[in-house]
Amino acid sequence: MSNTEIVKGMYEAFGRGDIEGILNKLADDVEWLSSPESKTIPTGGTFRGRAAVANFFQKVADNIEFEAFMPERYIEQGDTVVTLGSYSGRSKTLKKKFRSPWAMVFTFRGGKLAKFEEHLDTEAVASAFVSGAQAARS
Repeated sequence: MSNTEIVKGMYEAFGRGDIEGILNKLADDVEWLSSPESKTIPTGGTFRGRAAVANFFQKVADNIEFEAFMPERYIEQGDTVVTLGSYSGRSKTLKKKFRSPWAMVFTFRGGKLAKFEEHLDTEAVASAFVSGAQAARS
């Protein structure tokens, strides 16, 4: 199974809500970088190890309702797979919508995901988690 096939399977598992299926593809010492650490984006930060990544997915479930999550293009070179895509959704607390293109970088070691990096429009996503009063103070 190629690394791209593993990544596609992880996206499919996410779509089914099968977080355990994703966690089973991770190295024990995985490093998961989800957008910059932020006081605004509740899912942002660095998560190390499977338990921390499980916590990341719980934060996603608690805070975000996706309308669309669309991986569109895969580029594989050696142990690295880059996926380009986009998503849209809303914050569960404020019900504010967001839309962002993204690039996700997956680095494998021995057939397991060792490092994940997400690059997105942080301003677009953060805006869904900021009330009008908070935005006025920024």
